[in-house]
Amino acid sequence: MMRPLMIILATIFVSAPVAAAPAKEQPDYIADLDRAYHAGDWTLQCNSSRFCQIIGVVKAPKSGIGVRTVVMIRRGVAKGAAPTLRLAFIDSMGSTSVPPPQDGWRLYSRGLPKIPPPLRLGLGAADANGAYRAAPDAAAKLIGALRRWPGSVIHNRGQLIARMPKGDLARLFRKMDRLQHPRRPRMTAAEEAQWLQEYHYVVQRAQPSDAPMPDSLNLVCDTRTYINQARADRVGPDHLLWTIECPEGYKVYMQQGDKEPQSFDLKNFETGKVSKLFFAGFNSDTSLIEMHVSPKGDAFCGQYLKFGFSDASAFALISYQRYDRCRAVPQEYWPVLWNPTSWKYADSPPSDGGNAPPSVEGVLKP
Repeated sequence: MMRPLMIILATIFVSAPVAAAPAKEQPDYIADLDRAYHAGDWTLQCNSSRFCQIIGVVKAPKSGIGVRTVVMIRRGVAKGAAPTLRLAFIDSMGSTSVPPPQDGWRLYSRGLPKIPPPLRLGLGAADANGAYRAAPDAAAKLIGALRRWPGSVIHNRGQLIARMPKGDLARLFRKMDRLQHPRRPRMTAAEEAQWLQEYHYVVQRAQPSDAPMPDSLNLVCDTRTYINQARADRVGPDHLLWTIECPEGYKVYMQQGDKEPQSFDLKNFETGKVSKLFFAGFNSDTSLIEMHVSPKGDAFCGQYLKFGFSDASAFALISYQRYDRCRAVPQEYWPVLWNPTSWKYADSPPSDGGNAPPSVEGVLKP
């Protein structure tokens, strides 16, 4: 993908603290792509490569009882590209621990004077995150029905299985058409060169460290009370990343050698204001630092970012997700608004004193 369309940006490099750079004014077209568009339970999100996603889910029931369907529609930028469809089933708390789909599950219409025949879901095996992808022919029929029907529900031989989102999905598809294929060019060649760049990153593998915490980090919490918990991870040959839990949220610091740790801030792209972290943690499996910004203090909405320590001795953004509607939807299902064109892990060091050939270990993520 191309340049991230996000408000939150990392503003520290590990060689030295860097002041926030002045925000570059976004072209109107970029701002329009970045905006979230709502229609009932549906939300449309696009990105700077004009790849668009629609997510739909009803609010969690006040009774706390019932299964909801998370409907995820994605469409590439090519003219006539067929949208893909994935469905996930969650309870009122956002858990995916619900029964898997069965052959008898059908999509039934609601709100029409003449009820059309129900539609098979045509779902394949579950993905790693618990979502099910619909076969292309089934996806076309289901999306067509969701665009036409005022409401729908999933039943299994008369038994209610899951509630479905409703709203003017057709309007969002028309908006998607205008965003992906405007009638006339909306950016100059210079703007396209600036905003539609490709990004390729190599990130360092990391490992937990038992290094002693510097005294200066003991009182970094806003309340000036001692921290609840701190963790150190070695992210580069001479760099430690500290993630600290405070009563008001999380803080992240980078320490290079014996120098004083520097704050790793996320700042608003437009205002430069530092955003509070609802969560920050290092994922040992991926060697990525993950950060969650939630102005509403809700674990199920906001912005979720993943960074890797790159071979340029700086942090590189690897993934950016955003979903502003707090409806108890797991972060794994939020629209992905940016990731680099490619990224991979740096080769591991030789294992026999330097005479071994370079390792081929690495992961390339499109």
